[in-house]
Amino acid sequence: MKNIDKSMGGWLRKTILDPALWATLVIAALIASLGNEHVLQSETVAVGTAEVAMAGALLGIVLAGLAILVVFLDEKYIALLQQVPPGFDADLWPFKFTALLSIICIAFGMGLILIGNPTSLVLRIVLGFSLWSFSYLLWTMYDLVKFIAGHAKARVTQIQKKNDS
Repeated sequence: MKNIDKSMGGWLRKTILDPALWATLVIAALIASLGNEHVLQSETVAVGTAEVAMAGALLGIVLAGLAILVVFLDEKYIALLQQVPPGFDADLWPFKFTALLSIICIAFGMGLILIGNPTSLVLRIVLGFSLWSFSYLLWTMYDLVKFIAGHAKARVTQIQKKNDS
């Protein structure tokens, strides 16, 4: 596990210890297990459609953010990123993780749309994972925005130092 965490630049440990991960899991489990059966059954298609649309849009935002980061890289900024632990490879992890959550959310959202009229247990399991993946995706998007903002600040500082020289 240490090797995996090291290769991810410490992100595995941060993810497992993330309070948002556990809070969203608990809230989704409570909604799925304690929700009114009739309401859950009647709203699965609407919830699934909303999740697929939102997760698809958020995936587009992740890809756009990654594209912007890559387009504005230059040799000096890459050298700067390599000097700051854990390095550039680990800096790509938030993008990968958020994209993975988007894909998981889309898959569970599609499951809600296509599930039909399942047994109560199957509905509650799919709905629980669907709600969790969506709510955790929203939290991870916030973290990704903070991460990109940090890169923007570092890039601005680098450009200002270059102009001052």
